[in-house]
Amino acid sequence: MQPEPQPKLKTTRVISVAAGRSLYHACRYARPQGGWQSRNGCPPSNVSAPVALNLMVTIQWNRTKTGQDHFAELRNQRFCRWLRTRCEQLGLSVAPHYAYAREKNHVHWLVHVPEQLVEEFKNLVPRWITSLEHKGRGPRKRAENHDPAPDGTVHIEQVRNSVAARKYLLKGIDPEEAFRFGIKVVEPQGTVVGRRTGVSRTLGPTARKKAGYRAQKPFWQRGNGRIIKVSSRIPSGPVHGSKRQP
Repeated sequence: MQPEPQPKLKTTRVISVAAGRSLYHACRYARPQGGWQSRNGCPPSNVSAPVALNLMVTIQWNRTKTGQDHFAELRNQRFCRWLRTRCEQLGLSVAPHYAYAREKNHVHWLVHVPEQLVEEFKNLVPRWITSLEHKGRGPRKRAENHDPAPDGTVHIEQVRNSVAARKYLLKGIDPEEAFRFGIKVVEPQGTVVGRRTGVSRTLGPTARKKAGYRAQKPFWQRGNGRIIKVSSRIPSGPVHGSKRQP
């Protein structure tokens, strides 16, 4: 009996408009950090999620022993379970809040971790990577008992400006659509097989709608076949792009 064929995964070279819109609004809905966003035409949303995306995690999969991308398993099987267990132990009520963008050989992950658990989280992420690489091999042991991934595999830093972090996740957007999200410099991020971006349900469209979130008004309008910036928040001038709006 022949094994069933595996579904073909989608391959992308850039972040699409739909995926970019999802990232943009999820990050904008999260509680802002850093302030002064309005100086650059990025005012905060009318309502915010209960927590901020306070950590930026970058994982370089090409530095691991196997080179395999285990981000989905790390996020769902390690992080979410750990967060639920530790919050129950500490009497906290914190659901997973995150947004991510995968790029060639690595991933950028904006995530909320309660302050009481930040140091523990920083210690565990490199060990989660190793535990997933050894999953199914030899005697099973707890993730924290594994050796950490090689130096340089994981970089975790505090988010100081939520707008800058949001734009960093969106730097791989389709160049023709970059102006819609305030991205001035687009950087090619290579080919990605499988899901390129994603956000937690707590920051997704259903959660935003329930909270009464509203998108900011577009700062462009059509004129003579081109898109023209019209908001006083952003310097005027012609911007070329498609006719869709975020």
